[in-house]
Amino acid sequence: MMRRSRASSPEWMVTYTPQEEWIEGKGKFLWLAFFFSEIGAGIYFVSLFMNFPTGWLVGWLVSLLLGGLAHMLYLGKPMRGWRILRQPVSSELSRGLWVILFFAVIGFFQVIPIVISGLPWRGDGSVLKTIMGIICILAITHGFLTMSVVRALPLWHSSMMIPLSLASGILLGSQTVEWMLFVSGGEVGVPELWSRWSLLGYMGVLVLFLWGAFHSSDTARVSVKGLLLGESSVVFYVGIVSVGILIPFIVTLYIWGGGTGKIGGGILFLRFACVLLGDLLVRYEIMKGGLYTPLL
Repeated sequence: MMRRSRASSPEWMVTYTPQEEWIEGKGKFLWLAFFFSEIGAGIYFVSLFMNFPTGWLVGWLVSLLLGGLAHMLYLGKPMRGWRILRQPVSSELSRGLWVILFFAVIGFFQVIPIVISGLPWRGDGSVLKTIMGIICILAITHGFLTMSVVRALPLWHSSMMIPLSLASGILLGSQTVEWMLFVSGGEVGVPELWSRWSLLGYMGVLVLFLWGAFHSSDTARVSVKGLLLGESSVVFYVGIVSVGILIPFIVTLYIWGGGTGKIGGGILFLRFACVLLGDLLVRYEIMKGGLYTPLL
């Protein structure tokens, strides 16, 4: 029996094939669902440490309204989407949705006293805050954790996906909380420390993620080269490196050098907007850059 030649094989068997289900068409809603769910949880998490109830409410709403809506649009048939919850043992996506459900229900009991006064309980108890802190961490990581279990896509199947998601959630949570406190006239000294060090941590983890992926396998190396040198390079260097990292880093050094006296609304908003756009593009490029290993 003759062996089939590479020339006569289907393209996906002999070339690195990009995944499309999670980023093309309705897949873009999954990209946005992971983003909003995790960033909302990041806002909530940082607000717990700041004892900033308004941040709890905003983070809760961002995760559930924006993240939940995007999840429903991705599933397409909301009345059938609940069936995913029946597979928590075998499906990471199912476990992630359970985490979001717990975030929604338990978070409700913490944020509702902010809206309705006179309730027989308060939302700032240490036990409830500890429980919500743990749930927030699980919610922040659920998107990248779901991606990391896909062994067929080596770029995603990385031990650095979880640290990257944590760094991302805490970074945007810090930036959002600082901006909200500034607008409301609150003290921003401690939030600025969170914003400063979470940015530096995010930069370091992103470099380690790309470095580790480049040296992990041939397929992951091709994915990273696509980000750095291929069609995605313009988005990477302009949108991620320049706008998402370099501008926020320069702003941070500027504030760092002058103390809280150099913190102004315009410069804070500039950093916040750049970080938001940069992280959104990082997530898009990672989801878009996932390649299947050819069989031959």
